[in-house]
Amino acid sequence: MDRAWSPDFLGDGVEAAPLGRGPSGPLGILVRYRGPQGAGGDDAGRALVYVHGWSDYFFNLELARFADGLGLRFFALDLPEHGRSIGHGTVPGYVGSAEHYLESVDAAVRAAADESGGSPVLMGHSTGGLAAALFAQRRPGELSGLVLSSPWLVPHGGPVAGRVLEAALQPASARWPRARLPLPPRGYYWRAIAKEAGGEWELRSDLRPRNAFPVRVGWLHGVLEAQRALRSGPRIALPALLLASGASDTGLLWREEMRSRDAVLNVAPMRRAAAALCADLDEAIVEGGLHDVLLSAPAVRSEAYARLGAWLARVARPGPSPG
Repeated sequence: MDRAWSPDFLGDGVEAAPLGRGPSGPLGILVRYRGPQGAGGDDAGRALVYVHGWSDYFFNLELARFADGLGLRFFALDLPEHGRSIGHGTVPGYVGSAEHYLESVDAAVRAAADESGGSPVLMGHSTGGLAAALFAQRRPGELSGLVLSSPWLVPHGGPVAGRVLEAALQPASARWPRARLPLPPRGYYWRAIAKEAGGEWELRSDLRPRNAFPVRVGWLHGVLEAQRALRSGPRIALPALLLASGASDTGLLWREEMRSRDAVLNVAPMRRAAAALCADLDEAIVEGGLHDVLLSAPAVRSEAYARLGAWLARVARPGPSPG
């Protein structure tokens, strides 16, 4: 399918195009990197598709260049009402169902497969990791592999608490899906990565709010629904890699140690959930890593990239594109 690619604000070699609409609404914006290694990877039909987390957008050009250096065509999805997609719908940060996540990821995977001529590796971070895992569970034949970057696979408090909360939110989600939940703002992860707060990364405040978007009833219900679907579905037989920090610190007060730990999710239940979900799982647990390990301090992310690259060299293979 021909797409209306246009230059992206990330600069030379980066383009973006809308993915159109699906049954649940707008599908988001697809970003591609056409770097020096042959205008976006080699001709062997290999690609990497990246999906960011909640309240985020794609900005990590280092990841795109890394994939290009491996001979992979690189694509990134800005989910509906996130980043470049804000304004294409009505409520920033709002994706109201597991199905809407799946429709968006499906459109991105198919676009990457059409362009590369092969089955891509799908990489998802945090809530994007949840969406990627759900897609891999339902559509394993369309991928070569799955990278789960600090994925949000388990409800805070565990599966039982998740089921209770999902049931409690169901009536309000049906009637007032966009109602806000009165939860305190928490910007510790932003503080760990943003250049203006002592981190390393330039972040656009119009695309990524400091304290995340407001938590809305329908969004949280959709996340819990997706997590439950993962637990009740079959194991993922694809080669999978869990990329995560070696430690968590999700306390209510800021500590400088949060600059070298996952300050959003607890790693231990994440690892257990990934092992239960994936039949062919490798782990890259990186000490000193942030919630997104690839945004950590240079030495930390150097180790992460080395381990990710070694895994991709085995898994990202040429193959027929999805039918």
